[in-house]
Amino acid sequence: MSWKKYTKTFTMGLQNALEYRTNFLLGLLSAVFPILIQIFLWKAIFHSNEDSSVFGYSEAQVIAYAVLAPLFAKLVSTGFEYDIANDVKNGQLSKFVVQPIRYFVFRLCSFLGEKSLHMTIIAIITAVAAVFVRNAIPWDISRILVCVLSLLLAVAVNFLISYNLSMISFWMVEVWGVFLTFGLVANIASGGIFPLDMFGETAQAILNVLPFKYIVFFPVSVLLGKLSSSEMLFGLLIQVVWIVGLTGISSLLWARGMKKYESVGG
Repeated sequence: MSWKKYTKTFTMGLQNALEYRTNFLLGLLSAVFPILIQIFLWKAIFHSNEDSSVFGYSEAQVIAYAVLAPLFAKLVSTGFEYDIANDVKNGQLSKFVVQPIRYFVFRLCSFLGEKSLHMTIIAIITAVAAVFVRNAIPWDISRILVCVLSLLLAVAVNFLISYNLSMISFWMVEVWGVFLTFGLVANIASGGIFPLDMFGETAQAILNVLPFKYIVFFPVSVLLGKLSSSEMLFGLLIQVVWIVGLTGISSLLWARGMKKYESVGG
């Protein structure tokens, strides 16, 4: 396989990130308001509660979670599923079928190129935010390294989830509503709003068998010292298992989708 074309794709993704940097910065700015609302909400809850902890979280820990979770969610976010839907709907996918290029690798390289700049900026912002909530973070280098590794694996998991979700474009013409609804549900299921261990036992049992828990909740829990060494290693293993499984599913969906695909445009 010649990687020169995919290196160019990576570069194009990076150029695209530079071109639309204003949209990215506005998206980051929009995340500030939910964080502030949650901080004020949790402060009000703790000040009206005689207990020093809520659902096993101290005030410092839950505020740290409210700050870090949205940033981690931004760090692993995707968005390319809309581009795939357009390729299928408008017939642009045909050029990838007839040319010697693998669509999955093309999308991965384009995503990584665009994401590299975004991840760098968000990582800097997250590091600054961590300083403000430093009292809730056990500053252990091994734990920080595990958190970084879990975030990299979370990016892979979320990429594969989004890629597999976009495959419904082969069977549905209008998928925007599905993507929006899925995004909202996935944000909650991943712990992007509230810690998952604040949900009931039934909800936790369901979330434990889904991959979303390991996208946001797991990395934040690692950084906040909520997990033991064995739990961290087990979580990393589960992330790897999901990556392997979702990769296999993506190949199956692509093969089925190509049998359904009809080029009517482009």
